[in-house]
Amino acid sequence: MDLMASDLYVNLKRRPLYCSLNSRRWVAQMTLGINALHEIGIIHRDIKAANILIDVRENVRITDFGLSYVDKDEGPLDRQRNYSADAMGTTHTMAPEVLRNRSDPRPWEYGAPADWWSLGCVIYQLVSKKHKSLFVTGDDIFSYVSWCSSRDEPSKQFPALEDYLISGLLQPDPSSRFGFAEVVNHRSFLSKAGTSEFTNAYSRALERQEVPSSLPDLQRGQDTSTAEIWFPQPSWEESHVPDVDWVKPTLFSSL
Repeated sequence: MDLMASDLYVNLKRRPLYCSLNSRRWVAQMTLGINALHEIGIIHRDIKAANILIDVRENVRITDFGLSYVDKDEGPLDRQRNYSADAMGTTHTMAPEVLRNRSDPRPWEYGAPADWWSLGCVIYQLVSKKHKSLFVTGDDIFSYVSWCSSRDEPSKQFPALEDYLISGLLQPDPSSRFGFAEVVNHRSFLSKAGTSEFTNAYSRALERQEVPSSLPDLQRGQDTSTAEIWFPQPSWEESHVPDVDWVKPTLFSSL
């Protein structure tokens, strides 16, 4: 496994322009990752910027499966089927059908579309000018759901609806919400030459060169001889990550 340089949440705060430049490629990779999880029977249930790691090749990886639903039949998940009623996730990216189960005495079951709602929330953070969450509280989400069913309120309240991809993912009705097919075929991922960001996405991700400057400072500013020891590595085991000494975690000078 590649050493993870950082996560999307940190980069949105510290390097917003960097995130904007990579947004289309990263969204495509997240889309492929979510679909891969659904294909093996997993609803992540906590897709958010902090759970999207960025590796040294500047590709994204979905992490933290502590709140995930795992289907006993191991998938693939049926888009129209409901699997769980547990209110799992982080509020600002939680789908309304999941969120309502926090207070509803008769919880409703939901399915894989919950992850696509969360992706819509992450995309909004990536492409919005301030790179902030569209929703903060549960009330914000329920106000949005109410707004979607009303024609009386000003459209400027939710500017995300100006983006057809985001509005499709943030469709309150799970049965009408965008899923994998709708995202893959969306015009947002087409280049001027007419090629899609999804074309050969896996191979292009693997072919990307590492960016040594993006590696985390394992030494934490300390001298090599005094760097903190995380755990001793048995002499018969080889390091899982090249160019990193896990006995004294500091980058080798060759980098």
